[in-house]
Amino acid sequence: MEKKKKKLIHKLKNRYRIVLINDTTFEEKISFSLTPMNVFVGFSSFLVFFICIISWLIIFTPLREYIPGYSDPDMKKDLAKTLYKIDSLEKALMDKDAYYKNILHIVTDNSK
Repeated sequence: MEKKKKKLIHKLKNRYRIVLINDTTFEEKISFSLTPMNVFVGFSSFLVFFICIISWLIIFTPLREYIPGYSDPDMKKDLAKTLYKIDSLEKALMDKDAYYKNILHIVTDNSK
């Protein structure tokens, strides 16, 4: 077990070189000397940074309204007011409908 651990640490510390070469002139453009540990740490740091940026965007911008359960508090108040108005309008409509039915009933009974 100890041997495997040392072997893994040794592999993570080995240096590798990445070289970008111009294909026509064979001129070396860019050269990087990296270890697998550097790549892992860099990728992990980028991932944490990316997750933090996405979280910040969702929490502090209107994007949160697109996530179920994160609705705007003002929208909930407006919804309650709208539901109250709808209920009032339905009641008024039923009252007027009953009134017109009574008028129609009176007119049709008198004409017979």
